Amino acid sequence: MDMRTIQIGVLGCAQIVERALITPISQVSGLLVHGIASRGADKAKQYASHYHIPIAFESYEELLQCEDIELVYIALSNDLHKEWAVKAVQANKHVLLEKPLCLNLKEYAAIESANVGGKHILEALMVQHHPWQHSLRAMVEDNRYGRLLRTESAICIVPREDISQNYRSMPEKGGGSFHDLGCYWLQFLQKTTGLSARLNSFSGRSAFDGPNGCDMTFMAEMNREDGFHASLITSFERSYKASHTLFFEKAKVTVPDFFRASLGNYKITIKIERSDAVALEKMEFEPQSYYVNQLAFFRDVVAGHKPNIAISESYERIRLSQHIYQSAKEWRNANVHH
Repeated sequence: MDMRTIQIGVLGCAQIVERALITPISQVSGLLVHGIASRGADKAKQYASHYHIPIAFESYEELLQCEDIELVYIALSNDLHKEWAVKAVQANKHVLLEKPLCLNLKEYAAIESANVGGKHILEALMVQHHPWQHSLRAMVEDNRYGRLLRTESAICIVPREDISQNYRSMPEKGGGSFHDLGCYWLQFLQKTTGLSARLNSFSGRSAFDGPNGCDMTFMAEMNREDGFHASLITSFERSYKASHTLFFEKAKVTVPDFFRASLGNYKITIKIERSDAVALEKMEFEPQSYYVNQLAFFRDVVAGHKPNIAISESYERIRLSQHIYQSAKEWRNANVHH
């Protein structure tokens, strides 16, 4: 396949940039980081020097004006995603945007309406670029273990940095564990079972007792008309756990550490406990990196070799996320006042 080099500009010097772009891009042909910009020119210069990035731009605007840059990777705090996604597509750039795409439906509408040139926009939910998701979907669709009855998800991460010093502890900036981690749950449900179809209730709960009233721990539930039930816990204060468990009529299926492949080329394993078998079965995938897969996918999309993931999937997650978060606020208010 003939592959030209796509030049990337980076907005933001967040920790995620090294893991999601700088390190994995060495394994992906046809992509090159051309420049980076930060709120302060000095920080961009330090970052560019450390990672051998050709250009440190003086500002985000200057980067967007660079004609050599075709694709912009946005690694800013959640509340800035909408503003800079809009400016990037208006500057005729394709956009790889750290999750969540934005914080509410109003922001989503602004991004969509600004994209008059039809540039490719991808929400960087890296887990969606791995075959374990397709394998779970196949289990649900072919009924090999009977009907899927319920799922339980736990996504608990203690951030390495002090979150009281950054956007993760500021609700107005999209902080809190649910905004940071809930999208992984919604995408998992979307991929394996579908979301909107026959969905009849959802709810959220949190004490919102973290710094600045952010949700350090958050619970969510979803029910469908056919009796299917999904539950979630996200947390910034509980011990690390990143697992999805699916309860079928004839088996319990677990993805025990689904974040592992975000750290590099690692093996993901699905564990299957069949009710009619004594031994535990395993489905193992070749070691691979979510971020390598994500970059290779979006490279192929921008080059015109693959269709993009529909942005309507992000819309669906944002819509439900907004409702669930509001439900948790109402639950907290009702419990505080009584």
